[in-house]
Amino acid sequence: MVKGLPILWEKGEVSGEVRVQPGLELSEEDLWQFTVNALALRDLAIVQTPESDALQVVAAEKAARLSRLEAPGLEGAEGGFLKVLVRLREVAPEEARSAVNLVLSGKGSSVEVIGDAESLLIADFAPQLRQALRLIGRLDVSGVPTSVVEVPLSRADPAALAALLSQIQAKEKAVSAFVHRGEVLPLPQARSVLVIAPEGDIARWRERIERFDREQPLVTEHYTPRRFGLAETAALAEQVVHGADSVLGDEPWQLVEDRLTGTLILTTTPAKQREMATLLARLESAGPDARRPMRTYPVRNRQVSEVLTLLEALVEGGALDEAREPPEGEPAPQGPTAPLERASLGIVEGEDSLVLTADEGTNRLIALGEARLLDQLGPLIEELDVQEAQVEVEALVVQLTETQLRDLGIELQRIGVTDDGIHYGVASLFGLSAVDPGLGALPAAAGSGLTAAVLDPARFSAVLRAIEEVTGGETRTMPRMVVNNNETATLDSVLETPYTSTNASNTVATTSLGGTSDAGTQVSVKPQVAAGDSIVVDYDVSLSGFVGQAADPSLPPPKQLTRLKSVVTVPDGFTVVVGGIEQEIETDSVSRVPFLWELPLVGRLFSSEKVNRSKSRFFVFLRCNVMRSATFEDLKYLSQAPLLEAGLDDGWPVLEPRVIR
Repeated sequence: MVKGLPILWEKGEVSGEVRVQPGLELSEEDLWQFTVNALALRDLAIVQTPESDALQVVAAEKAARLSRLEAPGLEGAEGGFLKVLVRLREVAPEEARSAVNLVLSGKGSSVEVIGDAESLLIADFAPQLRQALRLIGRLDVSGVPTSVVEVPLSRADPAALAALLSQIQAKEKAVSAFVHRGEVLPLPQARSVLVIAPEGDIARWRERIERFDREQPLVTEHYTPRRFGLAETAALAEQVVHGADSVLGDEPWQLVEDRLTGTLILTTTPAKQREMATLLARLESAGPDARRPMRTYPVRNRQVSEVLTLLEALVEGGALDEAREPPEGEPAPQGPTAPLERASLGIVEGEDSLVLTADEGTNRLIALGEARLLDQLGPLIEELDVQEAQVEVEALVVQLTETQLRDLGIELQRIGVTDDGIHYGVASLFGLSAVDPGLGALPAAAGSGLTAAVLDPARFSAVLRAIEEVTGGETRTMPRMVVNNNETATLDSVLETPYTSTNASNTVATTSLGGTSDAGTQVSVKPQVAAGDSIVVDYDVSLSGFVGQAADPSLPPPKQLTRLKSVVTVPDGFTVVVGGIEQEIETDSVSRVPFLWELPLVGRLFSSEKVNRSKSRFFVFLRCNVMRSATFEDLKYLSQAPLLEAGLDDGWPVLEPRVIR
């Protein structure tokens, strides 16, 4: 129901949707005219048929035939397409018909001469029909013959030129007796003006129009939308203010969205600037209960929770403000670009003007708030949501060990009986052997190295032992990892050695696992790609090993730990050497008989010497390669060689030649 009348239409003929700018306040009459215009764009019209109170949607080409005949003053006319019979008194029907054709829409419109009745039958959409009736009212007067001429314009705006000529005509009446008779009506869609004047004045009007039909000066203005988003306001201005000129390409027009300052920069004629200011004023005057828009932003390269945390910190810190105060000393802007009060924005104190939430399932960010803040939020998310490069980390951990052991000693022993029958025994023993002169026999050879024994049974024995052991070892660990930029990669290659724990009570003792002690290689690397193809590497390398047996089964064995931890900056693809720790241990042990070892020459016979030397060196080589390919081609080639070496299929299709006939 519209205006209390039902509307009939065929479902198959009327389909589709029409978008209306959110927040616009439209009266019932505005909404009705908007509907009529929307149907006219689809070559449809709303008519009221004879003997019926209902409205009907028909094709525009059939509207003139189906619509009822309205009263001359259009009293009671409710349809969007009307038909009326106009009786002429002074002007000729053919002349009036030619003039009326200039203002009709051309979509199903018609004007027919009823010769005997000196009348015109006119049918068209309601706005064009009313304009035609006004034109006939000016033509159908007694006196001097009047002409209607359409004058095309090449540069000036029709509405602005018609207003200028009307002002000039009014000033002429005030200061001069000579006045250009007639009136100028603008035809914006046709890019022309309609001159209604006596035939003798038409030439003067043409001359005046040609004189003022000059290119308008261009003016640049800045507009700051406060209520709605920058992109939405720009799109609406393109449709409403620029309008058909964007298709014709005649009107100077340049509209720039300055996202840095949140303003629209418009360069066009003063007439268009006035229309733009009017549009902004209408948008900013929307009611405080206007619904705040909601948008979703996909996050493709990072975790949405991480981006949400950053944005909440920025919003809390004031990165997105409701309004910006002018610099000190400058007047506050007025009009449509003036900052809006929080009350006029519909923001209640204590409520957030921007609400952010994360959808973990789709990895999207959902924002609810003012359109202007949402416009600022979009580019900020694009700056944060970037694809991070991956880094290939190659590490070579080398440990070199050398040990040398030298053992040299002499044992002397003598037993005998004095003349008085007293038995005695004298010996310098260092644990080299178990030769006893009293046994009268050499023991079986044991141990390692050089061993020599001299035995005078029941009287004297001498033992010489000399040995030198030299060992060398090398341990290599070569981990290879791929890690995202600014993330930590860890490789642990450790040996777990368990030890026991005993719980004793008054009746029983229970032995259980007390824990484990770990030893091995642990590498932790965190690369960060910096400017200039350099990489900041935060590394932590530790190498540990057991150096003996545990003193007790309930205690872990002793362990030696070598660790390197630092931060270094290296070029992409270069190798840096860290470590180089070298440790030397030398132990000399001498067992000797007091005073006797100091005798010249023979003092060596009363001592045993052990020398133990060990040397260990620790090196770490790190090389980082940045992989920047967005399609992971470099990762494919990096994995291809190990796959081929292991005899595995890389999963890529094999291209084979094929004969096409």
